[in-house]
Amino acid sequence: MHRFWDERYEQEGVYGKAPNPFWVRELERLSPPHAGNRLLLPCEGEGRNAVWAARNGWTVDAFDGSSVAMKTCQRWAAEAGVEVRTHHADAFEFEGDAAGFDVVGLFYAHMPPHLRLPFHELATGWLRPGGRVILEGFEPRQLGLPSGGPKDEAMLFTPAMLAADFAGLEILKNETASVVLDEGPYHQGPAYIIQFIAQKPA
Repeated sequence: MHRFWDERYEQEGVYGKAPNPFWVRELERLSPPHAGNRLLLPCEGEGRNAVWAARNGWTVDAFDGSSVAMKTCQRWAAEAGVEVRTHHADAFEFEGDAAGFDVVGLFYAHMPPHLRLPFHELATGWLRPGGRVILEGFEPRQLGLPSGGPKDEAMLFTPAMLAADFAGLEILKNETASVVLDEGPYHQGPAYIIQFIAQKPA
């Protein structure tokens, strides 16, 4: 699987260079970050969301199973004059940090069914008390559309699925939406997505 993603990321900007609009909107709603505010972007790809967050004052860690993507992330961060701490690791290799993160951003981080819940449990564990998961991904109506996403319905998200996976958190948003994606050549056109926010008890 790492080889698949390395080959995909050989073409730079496959999911665009601009940050995800939902990510931007939700981070801007939070209090302005200070030096101690940390966020984590698992399965981050080339770093479009990570670099934007670093430019806006966050201390950012990002990991991905593709070494090619992480090298691009480092280059984009250097070009922007910011620091992003990158880790070449898949979802189950990243060790996290005992201090935890204020925000964990999961963007189109779809997993096979037997890995999805363990991955979401890891994401919960990476949060500090009071920290938030901000997630966007595809929902089942996306199946068959050419605008991106897994071709296996079992890998797509439903509100009930996410509510169960993050049952220990306070759910602040859990909604499906019809949007038009404009995120590089692999996320283009009308799409059905889910947007989810949940907060860990303080």
